[in-house]
Amino acid sequence: MDRTHEEALTARISFLDKCVEELVQKVKLLEMRKMSKIYDLKDLEDIFKVTKRTLFTWRQTGVLPLAEIGGRFYITEAKLLEIINNNPKIWKGGRHE
Repeated sequence: MDRTHEEALTARISFLDKCVEELVQKVKLLEMRKMSKIYDLKDLEDIFKVTKRTLFTWRQTGVLPLAEIGGRFYITEAKLLEIINNNPKIWKGGRHE
């Protein structure tokens, strides 16, 4: 096999690997949707009346355990309700404990 053919095959395999990873991410999202309602960042901005930056800060500090699927962030309704019940201050966009 010559080098050009080998490079073409390597590129094709890399492309297919990326496609498979995208499909895996989509399946994960579909499974989350089956389990319960899910919310994305826009939903959370509307619910809490905070900015996306605040949501990412909460994620960094462990307050908001978002799942990253396909480059987007989600949380299930059950997990969201658990967080709200355990941390009522989050409703005001304020400091959390």
